[in-house]
Amino acid sequence: MSSEPPDDLSDRIAKALAEREAKAALKRRRDAADEGTVSAGAYALRFGIEIVASVFVGGFLGYWIDHFLGTQPWGLLVMIGFGFAAAIRSTMRAYRELNARAARTLSGPAQDDGTDNK
Repeated sequence: MSSEPPDDLSDRIAKALAEREAKAALKRRRDAADEGTVSAGAYALRFGIEIVASVFVGGFLGYWIDHFLGTQPWGLLVMIGFGFAAAIRSTMRAYRELNARAARTLSGPAQDDGTDNK
C-alpha cells in the first residue's frame, strides 16, 4: 500500500493546498502563454470594426436627429464627425494597449532570466 492516504488532517490539508497551488501556477503559465498569441490580423480586424462601427453609429444617430428635428443634412454631418472622432480615439486607445502588451512581452523574459547582460 504505497498510496495510503495521510492519517493526519494537517497532512491532508497541506497536500490539498499544494495541489491547488500547483494547479494555479499551471493556469498562470497557460494564461501568460496565451496572452501573446493574438495575431496581427486580429488586431487589424479589431481596428477596422471599431472605426466602421463608430462612424456607423454616429451616422445612424445623426439620421434620426434629422428625421425628428427636420434639420437635414446637418445632424447627419455633425454626428458622422463625432463618430469619426470617436473612431480615432478608440483606435488610439487600442494602439496604446497593443504597445503596452508588446512591451510586457519583450521585457518579461529579460527580467525572469536573472542574468546580468553587461
